[in-house]
Amino acid sequence: MDFDNLTLEQAQRSLGLKWNYYDRDVIPSWIADMDYPVAEPLRDLLYRVAEGSELGYAPFMQQERLGEIFAARMHSRYGWTLDPAECDDMTDIVQAIHIAVAVLCDDDQQVIVHIPSYHPILSACRNMKRDILASPMVKTGQGWQLDTDRLDREIRPRTRLLMLVNPHNPTGRAFRRDELERLAEVVLRHDLWVVSDEIHCDLVYSDAGPHIPFASLSPEIARKTVTFNSATKSHNLGGVRCSLAHYGSAELRKRFDRLPAGIRGGSNAIGHRATRIAWEQCDEWLEYTRQYLQRNRDDLEEYLKTNLPELDHRSNEATFLTWIDCRGLALQEDPAAFFLREARVGCYSGPLFGEQGTGYLRLNFATSRAILREKLDRMAGAVRAL
Repeated sequence: MDFDNLTLEQAQRSLGLKWNYYDRDVIPSWIADMDYPVAEPLRDLLYRVAEGSELGYAPFMQQERLGEIFAARMHSRYGWTLDPAECDDMTDIVQAIHIAVAVLCDDDQQVIVHIPSYHPILSACRNMKRDILASPMVKTGQGWQLDTDRLDREIRPRTRLLMLVNPHNPTGRAFRRDELERLAEVVLRHDLWVVSDEIHCDLVYSDAGPHIPFASLSPEIARKTVTFNSATKSHNLGGVRCSLAHYGSAELRKRFDRLPAGIRGGSNAIGHRATRIAWEQCDEWLEYTRQYLQRNRDDLEEYLKTNLPELDHRSNEATFLTWIDCRGLALQEDPAAFFLREARVGCYSGPLFGEQGTGYLRLNFATSRAILREKLDRMAGAVRAL
């Protein structure tokens, strides 16, 4: 494994959406794909499938099997003990989020979303015509924080569902136990359901402490929480469409069962196999990748301080997606549009993550050091030319 070997020319040959969305001269830094090759056991899986022309139904795709692997992983890595029988395979987390909004929040009820937020959550609420209670996060010198006291005051009787992204996308926060415990108190006081999207849990950096599954806080919180997870972000498998839901109570499962299993979906043959292999055989690759990303994070932070001090940035504790405040540039346009035109770097626009994201952008730093430096140099050059 040596991700430094990846050149811009090699990355441009990718067949994936990330490198084929913009014109060829643009360095993409938007969608949450890494530029890294997958772990060798996953490459071996693809070779075996291709050589045997095996695209039929895979054996051992019962939900309990993947649930058992997930439960063992959560216990060994994060100390969370869960019942594998309370897990379901789902097609992907975006689909699962739409289902959760539909079955856990009635038409006249309200969904809490921490802003800025993973944008498919906002889209799901709008698509399902559910009212959003925006709970703005607070930017401090120590990073982005949940404003739990304000949220507690603003909850109304029709507020029913909390959508939690843990670790957080796009701010890169890995929430501490005391923060989650205060949030849990609000959940229990107002009798809320919780959806905890923990897809980035394996990408918490060594200086931020271990990931804390929300459902692991207490039996009472577990009964209120459905947890979504997947190997797709941590192991660079976004295209395989395989995720998992864990229900913390029979009532939660009953609500999801309101929709027939055919609507809820399930994993596909390659996705199911790839997830099992990722969780059982690829921890060495994952640890190398996490260390590489942590170094990229540090290089990014130092570069911005030295060469782009106008950009306000809080160092990531998790994820390879960073949230950058560009308001210091005093642009008269969306910073993502500016950097796309003037630097040929394609980032996600801040307002996609909520209207409080105006003046921000989200940047993906999961690439080689050379490509990361090239995109930052381009952005710095565009700012100097203002």
